[in-house]
Amino acid sequence: MANGFFSATGDIMKGLADAAARKRDELVSSAETRLKIERLKSEVRTLRQEKDGLLNALALKVYESYVKGEVKDPDLQATCQNIQLKQWEIDEKWAEINRVKSSNT
Repeated sequence: MANGFFSATGDIMKGLADAAARKRDELVSSAETRLKIERLKSEVRTLRQEKDGLLNALALKVYESYVKGEVKDPDLQATCQNIQLKQWEIDEKWAEINRVKSSNT
């Protein structure tokens, strides 16, 4: 009878150990998956930053060409004109800031 008890207890312990090992494997797999996803997300962020840098460089080249009178496309001309107007507005605001500063000193 005692031998059956120990045998049953051993079977239970083996079953628990197997279940714990399966759970550990699931957790490790889940952690590895999350880590891989986060690594990929980081790579996507880096690629987006690189793409944004390239787009900014392209925009600057187009605007520089516009300033030189080399842009012929009407849509690009209109966009560059809007950029130029915004820059003038910014310059006016800075001039106003400087006037306010100098009148208060």
